[in-house]
Amino acid sequence: MTGWKQVQDTERYAALDLGSNSFHLLLAEFRNQRMVRLHTDKAMVRLAAGLDEERNLDPAVAERALEALVRFRPVLTGLPTDHVRVVGTNTLRAAANADGFLQRAEDILGVPIEIISGIEEARLIFSGVLAAGDGPPRARCVIDIGGGSTELVRGEEKPSKLESLYMGCVSYSRRFFPEGAIRDKKTNHFERARRAARAELQGLQHMAEGVEVVGASGTIKSVARVLNGGDLGTIERKAIDRLAEQVASAKHVDDLDLPGLEEERRPVFAAGLAVLHGIFCELDIREMSVSPYAIREGIVHDLAGRLHGGDRRADTVATLMESGQIDTAQARRVGDTATTLLSRLQEDAPRATVQRLRWAADLHEIGLALSHSAFRKLGAYMVENADLAGFGSREQEHLAHLIRNQRGRIKPPREHYGFHPDPNLLLSLRLACITHRDHIDRDITDWQLEAKKNRFQLTIPQAWLDQQPAIEDLLYQEMEHWRDQPLPLKLDTV
Repeated sequence: MTGWKQVQDTERYAALDLGSNSFHLLLAEFRNQRMVRLHTDKAMVRLAAGLDEERNLDPAVAERALEALVRFRPVLTGLPTDHVRVVGTNTLRAAANADGFLQRAEDILGVPIEIISGIEEARLIFSGVLAAGDGPPRARCVIDIGGGSTELVRGEEKPSKLESLYMGCVSYSRRFFPEGAIRDKKTNHFERARRAARAELQGLQHMAEGVEVVGASGTIKSVARVLNGGDLGTIERKAIDRLAEQVASAKHVDDLDLPGLEEERRPVFAAGLAVLHGIFCELDIREMSVSPYAIREGIVHDLAGRLHGGDRRADTVATLMESGQIDTAQARRVGDTATTLLSRLQEDAPRATVQRLRWAADLHEIGLALSHSAFRKLGAYMVENADLAGFGSREQEHLAHLIRNQRGRIKPPREHYGFHPDPNLLLSLRLACITHRDHIDRDITDWQLEAKKNRFQLTIPQAWLDQQPAIEDLLYQEMEHWRDQPLPLKLDTV
């Protein structure tokens, strides 16, 4: 936890991973700056098995998953909302009809669900594995095979290379093992799955070269237990070669008689093993240690970091500002003015809301590195689609909406689960951009701004406007831009 302030021993955090194969809950607290797991729970839901060819989630599978969430709710009750994080991964990223499921899940759990990218998932996995590490920092390759995707991360104290591949134990079961068949007269399904995994890994051989290889999560833990008498021992190349040959010779998953194989893991074990053996073969791995920690522990460390001086999102924004050659003085003045205006509209705005506005101000000119005429559109596209460490996809969408609409006509958003733009933030940013359009500091102490029932009311001394005729003209143009909004803007002078 380098760079954090002191974490109180009484602080507890909860992480819930809505994975493609299973849902996992972790309740933890920090003691003497080290994380202690207080409670864990899991539900095997196989969410990925419910996706049809149009990427719609089957209602029966969705109901099964929602029922599994009910027992997690009591653990989350009573914790501050900023001490809880629920993330959705590959299947919820892919599902075309996920909004209804996510809203019902939020209603059950009482906290919103964040959909994270595969790269963000990989970063959190690496952070979790590092939390269990001992000894001095050293280079590692961390591998995690989930239900719908496989993440590979290379790094030492921080990730230097992250990959997320569309192969997992549930998705490969559906794709290569029809109704659980491992081989039949015509086809060796295990071999087809292993070859497909190796094809996905083409060009990634460098990920495991010359470093310690660590595996995490269900598939890898399951294989380790089978090979080590129920313990999470090291997976040796010769041992996994023999196991792969043994499993490939079976006709059906029901025929697998392996010591330490949990019954609930049996339906997807062959597919997970095919992926893992493909990784061993393609990356030429000789042995793999197994970590007891994974994404959930990474989420908990991330949550504690956000509250104690180690917010990865702030580091990401700072990196973007540097790489985009952003005028930091302009970002500061726009951010200061925007947050001041927001405080007049919403006196007790949540810290997360204020932070979102500040980051939008920090990044509002990032598109200028590419184009002066289309910088808003390009900047919004960059922020919405880039792999931004620490951010969920909805957070990026909110920032992109603000950047895209910082001036000019306000584009109507397509609202959906997790994305309901706040007009208070948008108005505050737009007025701040007008105030400092020429990159000059201006005092808005005498401005009055409030949200009434049917409009935004902006009142400015006429003497102030007389000294800023260009700003006055832009403010009257701004009224026109808000004319068709649910809350129009009215400008008065005194």
